Amino acid sequence: MKIGGWKVRSVKPNFTFYILNLAFALASGCLVSAPPQPKSWVVSAPRKPSLEVNVTKVARLGSLSVAAPYDKPAMAVRRKDGSIAFDAYNVFATSPSSLLRAPLATLLGDGGHFGRILPSSSTARTGTTVEAVVNDLSLDCREEGRRIARVSLSLAVVENREVKEFLDGDGEADVADGDYSAAFSAAFEKAVSMALAGASLP
Repeated sequence: MKIGGWKVRSVKPNFTFYILNLAFALASGCLVSAPPQPKSWVVSAPRKPSLEVNVTKVARLGSLSVAAPYDKPAMAVRRKDGSIAFDAYNVFATSPSSLLRAPLATLLGDGGHFGRILPSSSTARTGTTVEAVVNDLSLDCREEGRRIARVSLSLAVVENREVKEFLDGDGEADVADGDYSAAFSAAFEKAVSMALAGASLP
């Protein structure tokens, strides 16, 4: 074709070029929204007044460990086939072993069996130490239409470096409203309460 006496060659659109550029933009995330940020959840136990606390007795909260695979911040989900998956978008605020120390100390103190509970870092001398192992900290989705927070734990009561008794407890709570913090807090409280119910110590 001619424009103003000049012969100009027409250029056909290169659709392959456009498609490749579009694919690159999609792959690099330029045309899609960012992935959702993970939601962070906690386990808590508000202190309750108790008339049964022995103020003359003091115990120390020793080690608290969480068994694998529940020891990760990502929430462990038990699927319908019984296998464990991890929810990258629903995570605990910190590692479970760190997250559960404060609520466990509160619940042990409120239970009235051990008196005042000292942290493991305390230099005060005590005759009793409570060690804890959490064996289950998971979201159970095996039942259709239900999400259940489950907690299972074992407490070892040590007096003068000798284990006096082992206490086991389990707890569960529905997550009907999507509040994982409330559900796991309730399940954890039930597990600790069940364990303390079997304690023979005054």
